[in-house]
Amino acid sequence: MIDINIEYKNINGEYPVFFEKNANKKICVACDANTRKFAEPLAEKLKAIGCVIDFTYFDDEELVPNESACGMFIEDVLAFDCDYVLAVGSGTLNDMTKYVSHKVGLPCGVLATAPSMDGYCSKGAALMVGGKKISYETHIPKDVLIDTDIIANAPKMMIASGFGDIIGKYTCLLDWRLSHEVNGEVINESAFEHMVKAREACVSNYIPLASGEKEATSKLMDALLAAGLAMAECGNSRPASGSEHHMSHFLEMDFVARGEKIPMHGIKVAIGTLISIEAYNYLKRNDVKFKGSDKVYEYVKELPTTEEIEKMLIKVGCPTRFSEIGVREETFDDMFRNAYKLRDRYTVLTLIHDLGLTEEILPVVKKYF
Repeated sequence: MIDINIEYKNINGEYPVFFEKNANKKICVACDANTRKFAEPLAEKLKAIGCVIDFTYFDDEELVPNESACGMFIEDVLAFDCDYVLAVGSGTLNDMTKYVSHKVGLPCGVLATAPSMDGYCSKGAALMVGGKKISYETHIPKDVLIDTDIIANAPKMMIASGFGDIIGKYTCLLDWRLSHEVNGEVINESAFEHMVKAREACVSNYIPLASGEKEATSKLMDALLAAGLAMAECGNSRPASGSEHHMSHFLEMDFVARGEKIPMHGIKVAIGTLISIEAYNYLKRNDVKFKGSDKVYEYVKELPTTEEIEKMLIKVGCPTRFSEIGVREETFDDMFRNAYKLRDRYTVLTLIHDLGLTEEILPVVKKYF
C-alpha cells in the first residue's frame, strides 16, 4: 500500500487532510519566482492552524537542481529545524524537495503548480551533478496538493509538456515489453496496466485539453499522478520512462553544458516518442530479426502512427521537431547514437546499437530534427 495523500483543494480553498496532519508544525516552503504567488496564500492558511513557516526562495530565472542549489536548500532546512518540507512548484522544485528532505530525514510534500510532468508521486529525483543528469532514489512524498484553478491556468507549454510526458508512455511501455522478450526482464503487470489506463484516459481527452477545459486538465493531472504511483509500485521508473526519456535527458545535459535555457522535459519526451515509434516501425517494415522480434512486432502494430501522434501534439501546442526547440543538428545525431548509454535499461535505442543499425536508421528518424 502506497502511503500518499493526493488531495484536491475543497470549496473553502483548503486541504483538510493535509491541514489536520500538519497543524502546529514547522514547515519549510520551497518556491521560486514563478510559484511564490501560490506559496504565500497557502503559507497564510497554514499559519492560521498554528504552523510556523520558513521560506526557501530561489530567484533563479532558470533553476537548475545542481549541487549548489541543493546545498543551499539543505542548509536552510537544517537551520530552520523544521518538521516538514513543502515544495510549491513542479518538476525541479519537486525533485529537489524530495532529495533534500530524504537527505535530512524529513517528510515532504508538494503543491503542484502545473500538470507538466509525471514525477510528483515517484520516489526518484533527477538532479544535475557535475553537469550530468543523475537520478537518485529518495522517498515518496507524503502529500500532493492540487488546486484545479492553478493547474488549469498553467502556461500552455507546461500543459503541452505534461501531455507529451504521457504520450511517451506508448514507447516506454513497448521498450519494457522489448526488454522482456530480449532479456527476460520482469514486467510488473499491475503497474503496466495502471499506466495504460491512465494514458488512454488522457489521450482520449486531448481535444478538450487543447481547448483549456478544466476537467480535461484534471484528467491530465490524474494521468501524471498515476504514472508516479506506477513507478512507486514498481520500485523504479520503468513504467514511465524509456528511450524517449533517455533522449530527453541527453539533450538536457547538452543545454546545461552550453549554458542555455532547457526546453521542457515533456516536450523533449514527446519528440523522442516520435523518433522511437519511427525506429520501431523501420525494424518491423524491414523484418529485422532479433530474439522475440515476432512478438515485439505484434506490439508495434498496436502503436498509434506517428501522424496520429503529431496531430495530437500539434493540437495541444507541442512542438514536433527538435530544431523547433533549439537542438543543434550535430547534437541530434549524437543523441541518437549515444542516448542509450545514459541508463542501464534496455530500449529500442539499445537494440538498434546492438544490431549495428544506428547509422542506417539515423537518416530515417532525422525528419524529427
